[in-house]
Amino acid sequence: MIYTTPDKTNIQTDIAIIGSGCGGAMTAAFMAEQGFDVLVIEEGEYVDRAHFNQNPRELIPKMYRQNAALATDDQSIRILQGKVYGGSTTINWMTSLRTPSHVLDEWADLFGLEEYRPHSMELIFEDVEKRLNVHKVPEWAISPANQVILDGALKLGMHADRLPNNSKNCIGCGGCGLGCHYDAKMDMRLTYLEDARKNGTHIYTSTRAYLIRPETDERQLVKAINLKTEETLSIHAKRTVVAGSAIMTPLLLQKSKLIKSKLVGKHLHLHPTAAVVGRFEREINPTYGIPQSAVAEHNPDGTGYGYWIEAPDTEYFLAGVNHTPTGNQRREDLKQLRYIAPLIILTRDGADKKSSGEVRWRRGLNLQNGRFSLKPFPSIRYKISPTDKRHLLMGVETAIRMLFAAGAVEVLPYFNPPPRMTKPEDASIVHKLNSGPNQISMFSAHPTGTARMSSTQKTGVVDKTGKLHHYNGIYVLDGSILPTAPGVNPMITILATVKRALQIGNLNL
Repeated sequence: MIYTTPDKTNIQTDIAIIGSGCGGAMTAAFMAEQGFDVLVIEEGEYVDRAHFNQNPRELIPKMYRQNAALATDDQSIRILQGKVYGGSTTINWMTSLRTPSHVLDEWADLFGLEEYRPHSMELIFEDVEKRLNVHKVPEWAISPANQVILDGALKLGMHADRLPNNSKNCIGCGGCGLGCHYDAKMDMRLTYLEDARKNGTHIYTSTRAYLIRPETDERQLVKAINLKTEETLSIHAKRTVVAGSAIMTPLLLQKSKLIKSKLVGKHLHLHPTAAVVGRFEREINPTYGIPQSAVAEHNPDGTGYGYWIEAPDTEYFLAGVNHTPTGNQRREDLKQLRYIAPLIILTRDGADKKSSGEVRWRRGLNLQNGRFSLKPFPSIRYKISPTDKRHLLMGVETAIRMLFAAGAVEVLPYFNPPPRMTKPEDASIVHKLNSGPNQISMFSAHPTGTARMSSTQKTGVVDKTGKLHHYNGIYVLDGSILPTAPGVNPMITILATVKRALQIGNLNL
């Protein structure tokens, strides 16, 4: 049953789950199938295909956190994140990649997570992929923008391939970022949340959890507010699962003073992402077709850290906001959008074995609005490491050469100000350009790691089952628990990791 307004305000349940994205949906389906009484609390609004009218003015405030303007404190990295029923899977671009084996081995070697070795995850990946109808995008469905990657990589002698995604009967309309009007995207709404609902799960949307208070080792109180009626809900649960994302989960844990682990909110990874656009004489029409249906990747140091190149979903609102030129030049560029092929370069951050990223409440100068505040406000800080930046710039250079190899007549890497390049030899200039915060435009849709999993309290916030090391009955099961950046679009990684944690511990029920 789905409630957009509460039917009661004092609720008893076996399991309270905060968040309806990958982690929350998987947990709800897994536990409800066993007959447990499950309640899912989702801050975002309930949506179905009837809401997905492709009107960004209406849908961005409805489905994106902070109107798609969430960013680090210094505004140097914009973070796209869903705040809607189904979480970010409702608005993502469907790329469905398994966690690389070397990453799983890294988790076992560095964090004692032997149960997550590749051989232990194989059947879980298969199960998740089957439920989401994951398959490689067929050749006939590769859009011109994605074909640029395949053609350019071939000429550069670089490995590239078609990507798998989670779709069924996709017509390639290109509107993934505003929800799938055709219900072709097999997101959490249509898969694991639907499975949970059929097994009796109650789902409260437009409901924000703001406090978790342990009552006993076997009981927690979750306080929440319905954003439509402003009613306060008191939810008493035997187990509480926090699955609000690597941004919102640590903020809720900190606000609830569940911070005996000093690592809560630390080790934020973002897969920092840069962008390059190429102008062609032929029409590319980047707003149409299946986004991210091809990929080229490179591991320059042989360490498992490097970059990969994809073609993004080019919604008009994304193109307009992200294009770096200003004034008349900006307008003239966007008039030529149908001739543009945009590429994004994603970096697996953490090559220097540390992360300066952190999510926490702060007082003082709020860098996002320039005001001084005595009241705590959410803060996201992140500084890309030297090796990660080197990989990112190598990826930008490769993307520029790739576009020229595929026939571009002009290439524009998103620096501030952006240089206009007319020949492949210009590509190496990127290493000489200023590339500090806000000098190179960076984005992210992959925050992870702020409540990372480890066998020990010294290096992790939760254990191998997702339980907080220092508290009984309270679990984190979302992208926060990934010990290191996965180096691939993280949807399948989060689903599989959460399912493995549930297999191992079953929330101790």
